[in-house]
Amino acid sequence: MATVASVQGLVAVTGPTGFIGSHVVKTLRRAGIAVRAVVHPQSKKTDHLAELRALGCEVASADVGDVGALERAFTGCASVVHLVAVIRERLGATFDLINRRGAAEVAAAARTAGVSRLVHLSALGAGPQAPRYLRSKWAGEEAIRRGGVPYVILRPSFVFGPGGGAAKQLADVVRLGPWYLFHLLGAPRGPLVALGAVMPVVPVFGSGQYRSMPVDVRDLLEVVRQALTRHDILGEAYDLCGPDALAYEALLDEIARALGVRRWKAHIPMRLARALVREFRYLPNPPITQDEFEALLVDNVCQGNRTVQVFGLRLTPVREAIRYALSEGARDG
Repeated sequence: MATVASVQGLVAVTGPTGFIGSHVVKTLRRAGIAVRAVVHPQSKKTDHLAELRALGCEVASADVGDVGALERAFTGCASVVHLVAVIRERLGATFDLINRRGAAEVAAAARTAGVSRLVHLSALGAGPQAPRYLRSKWAGEEAIRRGGVPYVILRPSFVFGPGGGAAKQLADVVRLGPWYLFHLLGAPRGPLVALGAVMPVVPVFGSGQYRSMPVDVRDLLEVVRQALTRHDILGEAYDLCGPDALAYEALLDEIARALGVRRWKAHIPMRLARALVREFRYLPNPPITQDEFEALLVDNVCQGNRTVQVFGLRLTPVREAIRYALSEGARDG
């Protein structure tokens, strides 16, 4: 099995300050791999930038919509790991602009810069008939396929790991229950946690039986390591799930168990849920958007175990993945 130690040359990573990007960068640097962290020119994450430099990364500035800046950032790099995407649209950062066009610009810049391998992070369920966000991820995949650079496309399910991501969000939902909305609106966290303990109820849309197969970030990192070295996996897309398929309400139960709390679930009829989600669009930071809601209701599961066989994986059980993601000591693990 290939290891990250056999990676040759400089690796550019887009989105290095994000949840998954920070794990990728740390993994590469700990293995002695040279990394060029490609950050947005207007990034205000000064602590993250300082951490990248402390890890020994080169830092380059480029927007994924600026092919010239991307070419300069990728020059001299053997590989690119492209992680930039948006799951919520905002002014100047739409699904089409970032998830589709951004992937196309990255592929074009990588080709011009002479990059020999492009590892692209997509999302499980991406497809031409999927909800809007997942359609945009599919369009990004298509741009990578047409880009002229040898590629590996990875489609993970929800990724659980320390420092952010789906596990942190779900933990907040479980801790705060109906008060989660006020947390997003900027209310002090401490009193909301106390209220969540007094009213230990978690709202659930509909039946709560829509399923997912969360994957441990360490398993994703293993796949990224191999994607940077192996030639026999090029030109393919790989779905990546954890070993356990859980209904949403069962996943909430596992999160509550890991937090050491007990919560009851209040099921919101789907008709009312849809009406609430429509009203959420008027909030500056809604608990869920219309696109996220539609994607949530679609089973997010892998069919078969092709990726497990190809990459020789021993997948982390969801209960262990949750404990790792929520443990304070795992932040730098």
